[in-house]
Amino acid sequence: MKPLLKWAGGKARLAPQIEAAFGGPCAGRYVEPFVGSGAVFLWRRAHGRVDSAVLADANPKLVAFHLAVRDAVDDVLGELARLPVRGYREAYYATRDAFNDGPHHGPRHAARFLWLNRAGYNGLYRENRDGGYNVPVGSYAEVRLPDESEIRQVSGLLQGAELRVGSFEETLRVAGSRSQVYCDPPYVPLTQSASFTAYCKAVFGMREQSRLADEAVRAACRGAVVVLSNHDLPVVRRELYPEASGFRVVARPEVSRAISRDVHTRKPIAEVIACIGPLVRVA
Repeated sequence: MKPLLKWAGGKARLAPQIEAAFGGPCAGRYVEPFVGSGAVFLWRRAHGRVDSAVLADANPKLVAFHLAVRDAVDDVLGELARLPVRGYREAYYATRDAFNDGPHHGPRHAARFLWLNRAGYNGLYRENRDGGYNVPVGSYAEVRLPDESEIRQVSGLLQGAELRVGSFEETLRVAGSRSQVYCDPPYVPLTQSASFTAYCKAVFGMREQSRLADEAVRAACRGAVVVLSNHDLPVVRRELYPEASGFRVVARPEVSRAISRDVHTRKPIAEVIACIGPLVRVA
């Protein structure tokens, strides 16, 4: 099951390995604080591993996209049909301006979000400090959009899921006994110059990474299983997700990324999939 959005760091290919990290279906509430394209949730629900779900993100425009696809798929398809697939470059910047001007909800917003995601450079979603989408136009023969059946299938899989805007702290606090949580935060940069965390205007640095790890431990102590993804770096394995705190590394996959401007530098990057919980703390 492919997500509708192209998303930097998307987990469609790693979904089976992430599923294995949970060790089985979710018997309670499934929680994602960084839903992104929804790749892991969609895969798990399509395979019958998830029923009740809370899907959240700090980016309200992204959450509004998922809400419109879930609740008004016919209208989203109608708005999408108004946007060009050929000769799209002439319409790109006017559509980007209209998207930034809002409103940031409803079917028209969702259609623009999806179209810009597919028409923009390299399938990126990036915002400036003012929260404006600022990806330049791509260079394609035409815009390749998901077909109607794919959009309807995603809409069906989202039915019944709770979608909310919120911080990872707020979202993780709903996880309790029998919950399963998947965290796919903006990654710790491989190098100082390689940082890409501009999915929304909020900063996500090492302080936030540490707070996320702390919240994962707290959720595990409440009886949840928490799976996290990040770059496979010593600081991640030894400081953020250390064995001494109850974390365990369950996989270290190599994944190709397509953010680099030069296709010749797009080499496989090592990632880590870590897991914690449930934990029992002795007073």
